[in-house]
Amino acid sequence: MDRHILTYSTLWNLVNLDTSDHKEKDIAKLFLIAMLDWKRTDPTNISEFIKDLKVYFGTPLTKDKIDSKKFDGRNAWDIEAGSSISELIDLSTEFYNEADFDKIIGNILNHYEQEFSKVDFIAELKYLTTEQGGRKTPAYSGYRPQVKFGFTEMQTSGQQTFIDKEIVYPGETVNAKIKILSPDFFAGNLTEGMKFEFREGSKIIGIGQITDIINDKLEKPAGNKSIATSGA
Repeated sequence: MDRHILTYSTLWNLVNLDTSDHKEKDIAKLFLIAMLDWKRTDPTNISEFIKDLKVYFGTPLTKDKIDSKKFDGRNAWDIEAGSSISELIDLSTEFYNEADFDKIIGNILNHYEQEFSKVDFIAELKYLTTEQGGRKTPAYSGYRPQVKFGFTEMQTSGQQTFIDKEIVYPGETVNAKIKILSPDFFAGNLTEGMKFEFREGSKIIGIGQITDIINDKLEKPAGNKSIATSGA
C-alpha cells in the first residue's frame, strides 16, 4: 500500500531518523524550518502550507517573487519562511540542477516516502532468552513476528528492521524500525513509552517499547495520552 507524507510531524520524524549526510536531507530541513516559521495558518498539513505560501508569494513560486516581498513591520515571520524557501531553491539548483519549487518538494517527499514505507515507529526490543520461553535461534533483520498491545486482543504482523545490527540472539536487546500490517486499526492509540509483546502465534518471544512514533496517524491525541503496558 502506498504511504504518503501529509504532515509536518511525519516528515520531521523521518528527517530526524535519517542519519546519513546528503543534500536532500538539508533541503528537507529548510522546508521544515519554513513550515515552522509560517504564522499565517497552522502549518501542520504540507499541502495546505504550500497552497498558502503560493497565495502569499505568488505562483509559480520563485526566488524573484520571494524577494519582491519587503518587510512592512508585520510580516517578519513570512519573510523568514520565504528566506528558507529561497535557500532551499539555491541548494537544489546547485546540487541537483533543479529550481522548480514544486519539483523540489516532490523530490523531497518521494525520497522520504521510500523510508516511510518501511516504518511506523521505532522501538527498543528485548528478546527473551530460550530459558524464558523465547526463540531457540537468532532473528534476522526483516523478521515479522506478531505485535500485541495491551489495549486490544488483536495481533498484527510487525516487521522488525534492526538498527545497526543484522542478527539478534535470544536474550539480546536491539533498537528497530517497526512496520505494522494494520496501521488503520491502531490509529490514534499509540504513545511513546508504550510497551507491547511480540509473538510467534501465542508464544511471547519478547517485549518492545515504543521510543519514537514516525507515523503520526498512530499517535494518541494530546491530552489523552497514557503509558500503557503489554498484556496477554
